[in-house]
Parts: sequence; structure tokens; C-alpha cells
Amino acid sequence: MSGIGKYRLVALDSNIFIYHFEDNQEFKLPVDLIYQGLIKTTIRAVTSVVSVIEALSYPMPDVVVKEIEEAFKNTPNLQILDVNHEIAREAAKIRRKYRALRLPDAVQVASARFARAQIFITNDKRIKIFKELPIKLLTEI
Repeated sequence: MSGIGKYRLVALDSNIFIYHFEDNQEFKLPVDLIYQGLIKTTIRAVTSVVSVIEALSYPMPDVVVKEIEEAFKNTPNLQILDVNHEIAREAAKIRRKYRALRLPDAVQVASARFARAQIFITNDKRIKIFKELPIKLLTEI
């Protein structure tokens, strides 16, 4: 899995889940590798509740909303972090330092740091400007 399995805990950005739920063919291979790692317990992952918000924000039938909510709840070895005061403060600090990062991205990387993730996986090149945590793009997996 291009070295992802060497990390004790990985943080996943919203786009990983969106690609999975949409069955995005362009990124199917790396996303499937991540999900297989979660199922086989070769990796543990964390994400922010922002991923749930973003995945559920697209127009879709209620039945699909319920399926996605259940999929988040039932993904093995995945922890979804709520935004607590400490994460909020860290996200604000990140936004002050990295003005190019959008607020949801700052919350995501703040959550990753809070959980002590060793790497953050995304498909958003803009997040690579964040230097306090290794960032890996899906295209690098």
C-alpha cells in the first residue's frame, strides 16, 4: 500500500470518503487500498466530523443519506472526531498561519494532530502547504 501500512494511525480527508461513496473510478485503486487496509486492520484511521458533513452535503435521496451515515458508523478501524474546544483552537491557529487553507481543511488537519496521526491523506494539493504533519496525496499512494 505504498507505505501507508507502516503508519500506526492515518488521518483521512473528506475526499477519500466522497470518492468511495461515489465509486469514483479515477481514484478507485488508492481509495480501495485504504478501505481494504481498514477492513483487514492493517491501518487505523481518523477523520473529522467535517468528512461526514461534506459527504452528506450533496443533493441525494434520503435513502442514500442513511446509507452513507451507516457506512461511516460501520467502517472498521475508523474514528470520527467531533470538533472540541482544543481542535477548534488548533484549527484557528492553523488558519492564522496558513491563510490559503480553507476552514474545513484546517479543522481536518487540527483533528489529525489532536489524534496524533502520523500522516494525512488527501487529494487536495492545497493542503500540502501544511508542514507540521506529513501530507500524502492519493496520487502518491
